[in-house]
Amino acid sequence: MSAGDRVRVASAALLKEGCLLPAQAEGIEIVLMRHRGTVFAYQGRCPHRGTLLAEGTLDAGILTCRGHGWRFDCASGVKVGQPDVCLRRFTASVAGPDVLLSRGEVLAWKHEAADSCRPEPQAATGAPARSLSQLPGPRGLPWLGNVLQLHKAQLHVDLERWCEAFGPIYRINLLRRPVVVVAHGEWIDRILHDRPETFRRARAIEALSREIGSVGVFSAEGADWRRHRRPVAQALDARHLRDFFPTLAIVTLRLKRRWEKAAAGNRPVDVQQDLMRYTVDVTTSLAFGYDMNTLECEGGIIQQHLVRILPMIDRRVNAPFPYWHYFRLPADRAYDRAVQAAREAIGEFIAAARQRLGQSPALAAHPNNFLEAMIAAQAAGEAPLSDDELYANIFTMLLAGEDTTANTIAWMMHFMCLHPEVQHKMQQEADAVLGQNDVLRDMGDATRLTYIDAVAQESLRLKPVAPLFFLEPNEDVEIGGYRLPRGTSMMLLTRPDALRESNFAAAREFRPERWLDDSAAAHHRSGFVPFGSGPRLCPGRSLALLEIKAALSMVCRQFTLSHAPGSGPVDESFGFTMTPTGLRVVFAGRNANN
Repeated sequence: MSAGDRVRVASAALLKEGCLLPAQAEGIEIVLMRHRGTVFAYQGRCPHRGTLLAEGTLDAGILTCRGHGWRFDCASGVKVGQPDVCLRRFTASVAGPDVLLSRGEVLAWKHEAADSCRPEPQAATGAPARSLSQLPGPRGLPWLGNVLQLHKAQLHVDLERWCEAFGPIYRINLLRRPVVVVAHGEWIDRILHDRPETFRRARAIEALSREIGSVGVFSAEGADWRRHRRPVAQALDARHLRDFFPTLAIVTLRLKRRWEKAAAGNRPVDVQQDLMRYTVDVTTSLAFGYDMNTLECEGGIIQQHLVRILPMIDRRVNAPFPYWHYFRLPADRAYDRAVQAAREAIGEFIAAARQRLGQSPALAAHPNNFLEAMIAAQAAGEAPLSDDELYANIFTMLLAGEDTTANTIAWMMHFMCLHPEVQHKMQQEADAVLGQNDVLRDMGDATRLTYIDAVAQESLRLKPVAPLFFLEPNEDVEIGGYRLPRGTSMMLLTRPDALRESNFAAAREFRPERWLDDSAAAHHRSGFVPFGSGPRLCPGRSLALLEIKAALSMVCRQFTLSHAPGSGPVDESFGFTMTPTGLRVVFAGRNANN
């Protein structure tokens, strides 16, 4: 192979034995690995859902994707147990300080991938694409469009109702602005797979983030997103979670003590609020080693700011126009003060963490929290992020890690109350896995909680905490036979496909067992995307599932749950996420021998 047919993709010094390294060549994702001294290079996205393979794990020569656990032999690229699925391999060589690939092989793969991953998520019919104006949709008022027909707290329900009337792709109008709603699972999968090149988050999200100086991995796009993604994903990988696990156990014990007091007094509990405290304590401990302990001590400086910030972000994302650019309401001024106070507090945490790392160089090899891991990577030249960008990712982690996980656990507890037989099976599993312990003591035991995991998946299917994704195309695309111009506002509606009988038998029934059979992997192919999908799969997914299993295994080991007598019906409220309202639970202690 001539020198001109080779392209440099990485520094050989960064490619360590037994580790995965992301790279790019000719605009496509590559995953590099060194196993037993040999360098291997493969396509960078999993063929299942497009998850970045470099964010997976490499153990005993097996590459495991973090998305849904697909496993590949690193020497051949063949999927374990399914030899007809194989990763595209590229000829790799090390020349001095550089890792080189065959340019011709990379370009050939780029051409093949482009042919198989066109923006059109529907088979071509031969008919010309129809225009945006030809999309069906509800009639609205002149100029206002459908604004007055949408109820803020029930936005997802309104959109789902229209989906039943107009099909899996339709159009609404908000103050003369067309918005395309997509509710077809395969189309949603393709759209999420084709980020960040073909599709991006709605520009309003990035604009709001820039206004408060917090463009992190959630809101960044293009090359900026790639810079943010790797250090954030590394800081939340299995090794760092394993180091953090003892702290998670401590916070879970505090939640246990809080609910033991409620059980002793036979006091109904607003579990969603308590779970918000739990996830805030977990997130702040993991984020920057700050023990807020809102479970035992009311308040907390960061918590005081978050309760003002989250509602305003939701309000502005869904506002018909940016009124705050022209005048400030009292709530906007309170929001500004909260953002500034949060920035100052996080700045102090960054300074303290940098001082700890300076005083203890060994800490860089084994950081205690997300912030230390990010600063260590920054100092080593592995994370080219400024302090403002460090702040943005800490801020993002706090916002994203609080109510999403809390709401998921709350919905699971609601279903436990509705289905005592499910609760009993969960208790049996928790008893077997935890033994004499009150909480999970070994992170490895979390993988044994298969039934609790099934309850989590089924709860996310029926009550997705993120039922809407706000996106737009970076170029003109065709979806479902309709042409969407660049910049068209889009809403991806994720629940309708999960409630179709063609995808799930008895789709509207709560059946956790459906996730335990051999065909469970098939349920991940029809728009079931509770943590997103593709390259931008939520980097905090593993942490969220670990929190869910830690909290619910403790609950099942210690308590029996029931809805509080006289409490109102449990309903859905859409804000930053989909929250249960009216959920009050009574805890009853279990006999230790049960």
